[in-house]
Amino acid sequence: MAVSVRFSRTSAGSPVFLPQSAGSLAPDDSSGEMEVWITHTGTAKISACKFYILPYSAGVYLGTVTAQDDYDKVIAYGDNSYPAFSGEGLYVNMNHGGTFPAEEWQPFRTGWGDSLATAADMPIDAISSGSGLAGEIPTGGEAHIRLRLDIPATETETGTSYVDLLMVYTSTS
Repeated sequence: MAVSVRFSRTSAGSPVFLPQSAGSLAPDDSSGEMEVWITHTGTAKISACKFYILPYSAGVYLGTVTAQDDYDKVIAYGDNSYPAFSGEGLYVNMNHGGTFPAEEWQPFRTGWGDSLATAADMPIDAISSGSGLAGEIPTGGEAHIRLRLDIPATETETGTSYVDLLMVYTSTS
């Protein structure tokens, strides 16, 4: 049986549609925290849940430069910012169990979430309902993560940028 994964902006909410916007940001701005709840239709848990980003590929690219340039910029932001918890980059916090503490924000960067091979493991603390292990979303359960985009104060380019955020998982349903 096929398993569908649903991303919502509220717990048990309606699915989100692509693309999702971080809003209009200027240099030294932050998008604020974007809530993401994740559920699935499987009759068994899904496991090995991981996240990574890629150049935008979900449809016609409507950005300012190219999808590859947008991706390269987001990765460079993360490289420049790491190990800081804010400053520049596309950040994820997967510690719902710890009420999303500041020190858990991680930017997507070279070697961490920049490809399938370096995808970021979803920790057990991301589970917001149900119980399971690290990397799992239990049957009827839900995971809860937050995303944030910080634009560096030194940014001079303007326009629209896109990247894909992907979640991979294993299902036995």
